[in-house]
Amino acid sequence: MLAGNGQIPGSEAAVGVDKIRDLLFGNQMQDYDRRFSKLEERFLQRFKDIEADTARNLGAFESNSKKQIESVSTQLREEKDQRVDAEKGIERTMRDQNEGVEKRLRAISDQLSRLEREIGDRLTQEVQSLRDEIKRKHEDTNHTIEKMFAELSSVKTDRNLLAGLFVEVARCLNQDIATKSNGNGVAAPGRTWPAA
Repeated sequence: MLAGNGQIPGSEAAVGVDKIRDLLFGNQMQDYDRRFSKLEERFLQRFKDIEADTARNLGAFESNSKKQIESVSTQLREEKDQRVDAEKGIERTMRDQNEGVEKRLRAISDQLSRLEREIGDRLTQEVQSLRDEIKRKHEDTNHTIEKMFAELSSVKTDRNLLAGLFVEVARCLNQDIATKSNGNGVAAPGRTWPAA
């Protein structure tokens, strides 16, 4: 059935082509259509299964990740608390040790001050004792020197007495000789004793 210009109209041509196709490939095309439908259904079902598995796996992964993150966060908080407690303990220990060292230093300083005072007192006592002893020795020496001078003066006086005695003896002898020479009328040759 030709149109006015000798061409088959479009809808009629399509219907004709379909009929020819059905005749030639009809059973095979239906078989392909069924197969493609089944493949499409299987593909869609598999895609849905994969999507469900993926969603389930993502949910499990998310849940596990949240649990692990919470566990790590908890562990980090505990470690932080432990570090804070340890730092506080270290600070307490350091403070106690510093206080102990300061107490010991104060005790040693007090002990050194006490020893210094005791040594100063002992030195003062020793110096005073040495001064007293030096003073006593000086007095003893002065006394001994005075005694020696007194003894020397005493010895000198005895010599003076002895010299005076000798002078007196000489005078007496001179008088005796003069008396004898006057009695004989002859003067004895001049042996005279010097006068004192």
